[in-house]
Amino acid sequence: MKDMTTASRNRPSAGTARRSSWPTRGRLLSALCLLLAMPMVAVAAGAAAAGVDEVEALLVEAGSVKTSDVARFQQLLVELDARAHDATPQQRQRLQILRAYRHALLGESGAAVALLEEVLGESRDADIRFEGGGLLSNIHAANRRFEDSLRILEEILPLRDHIQDLEIRHRGLLNAGVVYNQVGEYRLGRQLAQAVLDSPPEPRNTCAAENLVAEAALGLEEDLDEARLRANIAHCDSINERVFAAFARAHLARWLAASDRVDQAIRLLESYLPTVEDIRYPFLQGVYHALLAEYRLRDGAQAQAEAHAAVAVQRTRGIGNIEPLVSAYGTLYRIASDRGDPAATLEAYKAFVDAERRHLDDVKSREMAYQIVRHQSQQQAQQIELLNQKNALLQLDQSTTKQRARLWLVVAGLLSFLLATTAYWAFKTKRLQMRLRRLAELDALTGVSNRHHFTEKAGKLLAACRQDHRVVALLTFDLDHFKQVNDRFGHEAGDWVLQQVAKACAELCGPGDCIGRLGGEEFVMLLPGCDAATGRRVAEDALAQLAAVDTGQRGYDLCIAASFGITDTTLSGYDLTRLMSHADRAMYAAKRAGRARVAVFDEDNVRALTPRSGTGDGPVDLRLSGGERRVLPV
Repeated sequence: MKDMTTASRNRPSAGTARRSSWPTRGRLLSALCLLLAMPMVAVAAGAAAAGVDEVEALLVEAGSVKTSDVARFQQLLVELDARAHDATPQQRQRLQILRAYRHALLGESGAAVALLEEVLGESRDADIRFEGGGLLSNIHAANRRFEDSLRILEEILPLRDHIQDLEIRHRGLLNAGVVYNQVGEYRLGRQLAQAVLDSPPEPRNTCAAENLVAEAALGLEEDLDEARLRANIAHCDSINERVFAAFARAHLARWLAASDRVDQAIRLLESYLPTVEDIRYPFLQGVYHALLAEYRLRDGAQAQAEAHAAVAVQRTRGIGNIEPLVSAYGTLYRIASDRGDPAATLEAYKAFVDAERRHLDDVKSREMAYQIVRHQSQQQAQQIELLNQKNALLQLDQSTTKQRARLWLVVAGLLSFLLATTAYWAFKTKRLQMRLRRLAELDALTGVSNRHHFTEKAGKLLAACRQDHRVVALLTFDLDHFKQVNDRFGHEAGDWVLQQVAKACAELCGPGDCIGRLGGEEFVMLLPGCDAATGRRVAEDALAQLAAVDTGQRGYDLCIAASFGITDTTLSGYDLTRLMSHADRAMYAAKRAGRARVAVFDEDNVRALTPRSGTGDGPVDLRLSGGERRVLPV
């Protein structure tokens, strides 16, 4: 499954055609199910039997055709609205849920939420609350309100054992599975989908549940049961669930491409593309065109790849789920880069980076929402338990005066337990806060400061040093020929090299120093109390550290080198932007001088000081796997 996602945070490589640009592992089905797997109207047992009233019959029919025959569904709602005065209170609540579902399909989430909150505020019926709460949870998830969505699931899932209608129970479990897949908790999503499959569901629910199982396998990077997925595609086709069938084919195409069967993936997607266009679901269209763009580029059909990518951008720009947009911009970037068009390459790269940033922010918000809601749920359960214990204690105190002496001992013990528990959860809360803060401050791949946190921390250090009249050195360095590492060994090797570089350079930093990753293969170090000469020695040590990295332990036969640029506050002042600009100029002077060396900024010129031992000014020798050597021009 290594080809199915972009694990590296490097800049996308134009020459890496086989590398998938999709930012997540699965989740194709989730955006669809947020509407189509929403809880539906309760199907009353015996609705078709003689004596069932007309309102009940209309409710049952509306629930059965809402995805397969939208026109008939709309007509039935009109008829139900006209007969609402004949309905029971529970039937009117079920009608409200159907109306909310219609608003959700039309993109009118505000109206849908208002209707559902009214229903949940009025009804104490378990079926109604399970059904309406599931729909509300999905609408919140579709609008990226993941905390609200997960809180509702925490409230309604305990009702599952009290739901007698198997159909309502299955719908609710599928809804919960969709949301859990959305927040990356694939094992929970698969568990709930499998629970549906274990108690024979109706055909449509089988189609949806099997899609959730396949999505979870992709998300967990597990082997996909291809035969099972193909069987589900045939099943979805047989009951005319075209949208589910389309997403199932997208799952299969990604699996085929990851298994080096790109030609089969292309044929599968192209054969169903007319149906996808006819469905007129923008996100689904974007998925198909983005995948075809990626696979056509891998297959060498650049013009077709570009056309599909352009359609994907047009169809998905402006919608909430931007995964196809990230993939499409990545493909356009690689095409422009291969053509040698600097302007188009820069434009596509900027669009790709912006889309990827928004997507990563969305993923992080989902994961944080899950952690926060789970923590709050555990805290609430603990508080309820403590309250129950307190109530039991009060009842015990009132039972008899003869046992009052012993009761005080119990009180003391419970109070101690309460204090200990409170302290424990305060500690857990603090640890969670610290963990979330680290996630926001550190680069996920290397563990050093990300660009934002480095800039913030460096600004504070420079301000303090300015007041103390302390000199500060700043080093920027960029790995030499890093693109060749990705092209030759893959992005997994590139990620490992970046991790080793960050580890080696971090070991050279003192307690007051700061190191960060600016992006791609570029790093920066801030050394308070050091001048440019000291910074040069640190850079020379770093070059030696990088050259000493044993790449053979991972099966990579290559050498790691970098070009360093150095300045200090005596040369460039205490402004961070000016320091980094001067260091960058020095770094590029080092690259022009032959790479794998150190250069110090000077107002008049930038002079190369220290090449890596044994490199000289000639080409760089890159040892490759299998004993092959490649000499890279400088």
